Amino acid sequence: MKHPARRTRRAHPGAVLATFAWLGLLFGAARAAEPPAPVRVRVATLLPFVADALARVPEHAVVVASVRKSSVDAPPQGVIDLGSPHAPSLERLAESAAQLVVADRALHATLADKLARGGAEVLLIDTDSVDRTLAGLAEVGKRVGGATEMERAIAETRAGIAAAALAQPVSTLPLFGAPGSFLVITDRTWLGDLLDQLNFHNLTRESSGKESFPGYVLVSDEVLAGMQPALVLVVAHGDPAAIRAAFERRAEGGGPWQGLRDARLGVHVLDPEYFAANPGLALPETARRLRRIALPETAPQ
Repeated sequence: MKHPARRTRRAHPGAVLATFAWLGLLFGAARAAEPPAPVRVRVATLLPFVADALARVPEHAVVVASVRKSSVDAPPQGVIDLGSPHAPSLERLAESAAQLVVADRALHATLADKLARGGAEVLLIDTDSVDRTLAGLAEVGKRVGGATEMERAIAETRAGIAAAALAQPVSTLPLFGAPGSFLVITDRTWLGDLLDQLNFHNLTRESSGKESFPGYVLVSDEVLAGMQPALVLVVAHGDPAAIRAAFERRAEGGGPWQGLRDARLGVHVLDPEYFAANPGLALPETARRLRRIALPETAPQ
């Protein structure tokens, strides 16, 4: 016996529309429950290490403009080039439409009003010591909403510096070499303070005299004559080879400069990539390089 063919039951058009409407409400509610995409703060910085630090919190901030790390080291593609940190381009800064401008208090305080043109908030931070540098980065992290991540990076930086400290102090003469002059580096600079934290005995840490820039002091040959460093460090402003040649020319004349050249651990012209400017969160690598200079036997083979 044949069964009659089953008839396909079609849904009523009104029921179909109701189903789609219900699904639309369901998905709409799900989308509404999702947190909105974070709005990243547009940051311009006159301190290259701030741009490097903000790379740790990419979901909170985007660097739209930055000065150069060196005369030949332009910012990454897509970041407006503001030129030299000593004379940043205010016109290009205005083009960036930055919401937050981070600058060095000692170097840029007189530009604060101009940096704020266009409505940007200006944050001046201190960079003349390790602690103040890291405190400034903590404030930057707070301003962009990435305080937790930045504090974590700062803790790692402090630990890295501590791990590079010397067990025994090394008497050290840190110099800043520029064409035509050499200045001693005191503890009123980020590098001088870092040397203190690493247990280098800075022979010029409290020197006073004529300062071309805070913490960098011009001293006489008579003052240098009384120093007997085991190690001489030279930060080069310009071509490192030219600065070394200038040092050698002074040493050829005898006197205190010859004694400095004969330092037990040598005269080291430092790599500008790590020592020409405050490295911020890269301070541990700078510290490790200083340690390897003082203790060459600890360097990896």
